[in-house]
Amino acid sequence: MSKSNTMLNFTIVKDLITKHVEISDLANRLAWAGARIEELEELNLFKIALDVVGFPNGNTTILRCEENLISVEMREMEIDDFVKQLYAECDELMLQKPHLFVKK
Repeated sequence: MSKSNTMLNFTIVKDLITKHVEISDLANRLAWAGARIEELEELNLFKIALDVVGFPNGNTTILRCEENLISVEMREMEIDDFVKQLYAECDELMLQKPHLFVKK
């Protein structure tokens, strides 16, 4: 993948994670007020971000970090670091378990 594509993907993932955090915060505030909007919960921006990074479908090990992501108000620099961590973990997973990346 070219450097420009990598940077574009990084930006897309960062935007998806940023929106995921914002929407999760909004959904939590609405829940405290007694309102629930199911469509906000069904957006799955975090899963889309994982798809863009390259994680194989059905990989639940990385999804555990989503709870921490939602519960913490992240600043832009923290999101940058988080996205870098996602790419590093995907690369590590690819090395450790390449069979997960084989399309059936």
